[in-house]
Amino acid sequence: MAYLILIVWLGALSLVFFQLPDYRLLTSIALGLSYFLWGIITHLKDKTLFLPVVLEYLTIGLLATTVLIFISLRA
Repeated sequence: MAYLILIVWLGALSLVFFQLPDYRLLTSIALGLSYFLWGIITHLKDKTLFLPVVLEYLTIGLLATTVLIFISLRA
């Protein structure tokens, strides 16, 4: 169920990213932050939250946000 929520939420934000170019910076940040928070909450529920997991989600969220910001600056 958690993955379905993630897919739907990130899909909705992706549509906003491509359909509303004026909000791309905000949407990019929301995408990265949503992914990070989803990972933390999911692992908290499973009681498998450790520092390497937090760092992994933080790194991937920052990387995705950075890539999306550069894509939006290029467009």
